[in-house]
Amino acid sequence: MEHLALIYFGLFSLISVVCASMVLFARHPINGAMALIGLMTSLSGLYAILHAPFLAVLQVLVYAGAIIMLLVFVIMVLGGAKDDHTPRFDALGLGLLIVPAGILAVLVHAFRTAPLAIDEKAVRGTVDVTGQALFNVSTGNVVLFEAVGLALLAALVGAVLLAKRSLDSSKENKA
Repeated sequence: MEHLALIYFGLFSLISVVCASMVLFARHPINGAMALIGLMTSLSGLYAILHAPFLAVLQVLVYAGAIIMLLVFVIMVLGGAKDDHTPRFDALGLGLLIVPAGILAVLVHAFRTAPLAIDEKAVRGTVDVTGQALFNVSTGNVVLFEAVGLALLAALVGAVLLAKRSLDSSKENKA
């Protein structure tokens, strides 16, 4: 049974890395969104291997089902699906790589300083344990959870404003 779980882990990990690369290098926004759905679904498989059924179902329902479909809807409504000239990288994008590098450094530090003993109940991913881990005031995860939510909201608002500005300028050029 352990060998089968290892095979599934390798398969889902490979799918996750391939889909994440496709998201990064997709020239068309719809192709990137579809690859993001594949990534979220493969992450759900990884949660299932870890015996966390609540997180696995939540990953598919909330992320792959709701948020990505909302993203596709926004892309279609704002006309981003017609944009085939999206640059892969620009100077601002390369300069902003400092932000994910800082997040990676924080994560590496957190994993190095985390205790090695794992509570068996926490591995199961029950709703109670997940809620305690996320919203326990003493761990400070509440602030991180809210900060991530605000960052995602700011990114969505920024994307909508940039797309609207692009649509307004294209309408003026046609007139």
